[in-house]
This record gives sequence, structure tokens and C-alpha cells, in this order.
Amino acid sequence: MLRRFSPYRGRRLRWDEALFERMAMTRVASYLGQRVGPRFDKAVIPRTNGRLSTMGLNKIGIVTTVGAKSGRLRRQPLALINDGRGLLAIGSNFGREKHPGWSSNLLAHPDCTVELSGPPVRHRAELLAGAERDAAWATANDFYAGYENYRRNCAPRQIRIFRLQPSTDDRRAEASRSEV
Repeated sequence: MLRRFSPYRGRRLRWDEALFERMAMTRVASYLGQRVGPRFDKAVIPRTNGRLSTMGLNKIGIVTTVGAKSGRLRRQPLALINDGRGLLAIGSNFGREKHPGWSSNLLAHPDCTVELSGPPVRHRAELLAGAERDAAWATANDFYAGYENYRRNCAPRQIRIFRLQPSTDDRRAEASRSEV
């Protein structure tokens, strides 16, 4: 089994990570990821304080957005990648030709809530472009090699990449808690 070097992790993938990545790129896993995974994650993530999901520990979070058309709250489990400057949310939609609905919601209403590795925290989304997007895309591909397959499948659509950063109010509240 090919164990590629991962700059994101700073090491070669362990055998179990390489095996999981290969399995995740199959049609069966893609189907399960689209149909079963979101239902499972919506039930399990809140019960485990944002830690456990279909991809293991601290990799999938529930992102709550305001619907672009409906104005209703929408909860979507998403793989979130910490790039040191925020959380990256990749709008691959499993390589389908249309953008995922949650990405349209974030374009219309960039304020959202993220439940990952703890209680929900307010964030603000920014659509990345140019060199920032290119760097984020490289990080995403390193995190999961299957993103490149999704890019080829959905061409000519460009996959949207968002950086989610904690909102200013939440950063101040967390800073004051750490001072106490």
C-alpha cells in the first residue's frame, strides 16, 4: 500500500490512514458518505460535544448557516481542515456539477456556527480566491487526496473554498475566560 508523505501532517500517512483514504475514494464509500454519513453525523456530533464523527475524531463539524432563499437555519456536517488561519470548508459536493447548498448559504449569509471539538462557536466565512485559494486547495488535497478526483469530475465548475474564522465577539469572550 502506498503511504504518501503529507506536509499537512508533517509525516507519511500511517497504514490505517492510507487504507481509509483509499477506501474513501471508492464509489461505495462515496455513496455512503452522501447518504448515510450526514444523518449519522447530525445525530452523533452533538452527543459527543463535536468530537466523534464518521471520519473519526475532530474531523467533521456541524456548520449551521442561514438558508440563502428560505432564511431558515440549515445544519450541515462538513469536513473541516484547520490550516492555522481558520477552518477550511471545501465545497466539492462529492464531484457533482452543482455547488453544494451550504456554500450558497455562506455566500448570502457569511455568519455561521461551527460545532467541532467542543460546543458551538460563531464563525464568519470568507470565500477564498487567488493565491490564498491555491494554498488552501493544496492543503485540502494533502488532507484528502480524493478532492482532486472531485475537481476533475465537476469541471468546469471551480470548487468553492471557504475559510471559517471565529467571530470577533467569540474571540473576546474566549480571551476573557482564559484570563480568569
